Amino acid sequence: MERSKVKWFDGKKGYGFIVNPNGGEDVFVHFSAIVSEQTFKVLNQDADVEFVLEKTQKGYQAKNVRELNADTGTEVPQSGPSVAG
Repeated sequence: MERSKVKWFDGKKGYGFIVNPNGGEDVFVHFSAIVSEQTFKVLNQDADVEFVLEKTQKGYQAKNVRELNADTGTEVPQSGPSVAG
């Protein structure tokens, strides 16, 4: 697993890029690679993330992306909206 920061992510388009932790070209991330219980999966700019780095014919791609808590380095819980009853 690699750790780095989200460079940018466009929620409307469903993709963005993560700073390559090894230097070089940025890492492409598609919303389908984000591990979350949320229906609408997005990443926040400059968020710390953990992911599997994969080299493809088109360049680097992130898989199994999890947003981390910047203070503790642990996974940010991604729960659904609460329902008041």
